[in-house]
Amino acid sequence: MENGVLQASLGPLLDLVDLAVTIVDAEGRVAAWNEGAERLYGIAAPDILGRAITGFFTPSSLMVRRVLESGQRVEWTYHQPRPGIYVLVSAAPVMRDGQVVGAIAVERDVTDLVELSNELLQARGQVDALQERLSPSPAPAPPSADPFQAVRGRHPAIRRAIRLASLVAATDATVLIRGETGAGKELFARAIHQASRRRDGPFVVLNCGAIPATLFESELFGYAPGAFTGANPKGQRGKLELAHGGTLFLDEVGDLPLESQVKLLRFLEDRKFYRVGGSTPITVDVRVVVATNRDLEELVRQGRYRDDLYWRLNVFTLDIPPLRERREDIAELMQRFLHEFSVRYGRPPAEVHPAVIQAMMEHTWPGNVRELRSAVERMVILSPDGAVGPGLIPAILGPARRRAAAAGPAAPPCAPGAAPQDEREAIVAALAATRYNRSAAARLLGISRGTLYNRMRRLGLDAQTAQGSR
Repeated sequence: MENGVLQASLGPLLDLVDLAVTIVDAEGRVAAWNEGAERLYGIAAPDILGRAITGFFTPSSLMVRRVLESGQRVEWTYHQPRPGIYVLVSAAPVMRDGQVVGAIAVERDVTDLVELSNELLQARGQVDALQERLSPSPAPAPPSADPFQAVRGRHPAIRRAIRLASLVAATDATVLIRGETGAGKELFARAIHQASRRRDGPFVVLNCGAIPATLFESELFGYAPGAFTGANPKGQRGKLELAHGGTLFLDEVGDLPLESQVKLLRFLEDRKFYRVGGSTPITVDVRVVVATNRDLEELVRQGRYRDDLYWRLNVFTLDIPPLRERREDIAELMQRFLHEFSVRYGRPPAEVHPAVIQAMMEHTWPGNVRELRSAVERMVILSPDGAVGPGLIPAILGPARRRAAAAGPAAPPCAPGAAPQDEREAIVAALAATRYNRSAAARLLGISRGTLYNRMRRLGLDAQTAQGSR
């Protein structure tokens, strides 16, 4: 294809993308501005093309400018380019012969989601307070008609997982749920049970990783009277019998030792078992759902997992995406947990500063939804007045964030050599975010309090001047 055709195709291609796309040259002049960018910012392409982008945005709010200066790409970072506009942005430098000759940014608008989440939280708080005044002991809410309503998220990967789970729920097929720790595997297992014909039966959980191999058989199958020293003289039913007519959820099934794998496989093949020490076969009507955060195929290759058991479990596989791959769902999950813990601890509805939301969006979440839930609980505990400011970020996100905070911001506008206007804007913003607490503002900027004082003097800033600059 000739270069002319490529150039002619660029404009239509950019307008086909349902995202805001911006391309700038090495001097920061706008080379491309698609229809998505026009809609997001209300700036027509003829008005901005060929002009310096800094004429339309404050320098410190431009992700493409940061990329131009650093030469480092960013991926789906939560960002507030203008007051009242929230986006997820990915940006990368454009390289030629080893030199940065421009930058491209792709932005997804999440403003409606953030604002709606905040409004929803405020409304929920008001409704809860009203219900509390009208009825000290409100009746429990009826169960949801949709068992998967508890699984929150709009990302295509999580929606696909919900769709597949709802399809398999109508059957009795064995389901293998794969996902990282804290991604919500048990939540999906419970939803599958509630959506199945077994919803009125028991849902029994057995964590395979928490039981020694010597006890697994008695936990799963139960034991007959007098089966071993110290046993209940009447015997005991195992999890399989307790789950009769319902669903047995075997969590962390990848941690089963080989000898236990054989016994589980035998039951799955025959649907019959013997209690430990017993001689009478027992048949149960149980659906089996299993979950693991391990790579079972790799364990099979290593000889640490039976291939026949793996194929018996792998009738239907459901993959749960990690939280870092669906960052646009973080705001919605935050609001859900904020509501939960605000009600639990009797706290007012939280007002979360955008810098806190940005830190939550940029965190990698190795513990996934479980880690996010714990972080939000800390957030509520640490803000009795409901105001969640940037100063709480290290405490909310734990040791990893404290180390990052100690190292300073990733692209600090107050770094040595920064433009005075950028430096001034960053200091004014930090002071406003921390309610003009200079110590907190210094921590937010990643500098010492003395350094902040010196720079404020050099820029002719005091608290009153900074407040008037907003």
